[in-house]
Amino acid sequence: RDAIMTLEPPLWTFTSGNQATADMFGAKNEEEFINFALWQVSPELQPDGRHSGQKAKEMLEKAMRNGSNFFEWTHRRIDGEEFPADVLLTRLEHAGKTFLQATIRDITERNRAEKALQDASKNWQTTFDAISDIVVLLTPDHEIIEINKAGIENLNKKREEIVGQKCFHVVHGTD
Repeated sequence: RDAIMTLEPPLWTFTSGNQATADMFGAKNEEEFINFALWQVSPELQPDGRHSGQKAKEMLEKAMRNGSNFFEWTHRRIDGEEFPADVLLTRLEHAGKTFLQATIRDITERNRAEKALQDASKNWQTTFDAISDIVVLLTPDHEIIEINKAGIENLNKKREEIVGQKCFHVVHGTD
């Protein structure tokens, strides 16, 4: 499912791509894909606000210098839809030529799952802190792993002073 393509310096034109490359970017086949320029499969700006062309040049140069470069990138399909991807650029030499192999993995679903997890965690914490009774979660050896807002207020301490400590030390001041 990963797109695998090759790019040739100094103009960084695409020279090959597997069927997953064509599918990922919305091309009919490899021949159609390799006719696109590098700048045509990236939006004008990356999420950090930097121009894709300038940043791409830095990523390519780093891969050529270090032998590889792994980073997250926003790409653009032929229809204009943008998607996040993990990119691994690897410098290769073959028949006296040096080029880069790019392996691209669409991480749209992974990002959605991570966002859902963050939202669920935030919702859990909000609910946990809304409980008016003191609630403390402990490990089997009595270490506090979580405490709600009511518990923090009752103990008159900061969360950082409580979590990770033994409950008998925090509550009773004993060992």
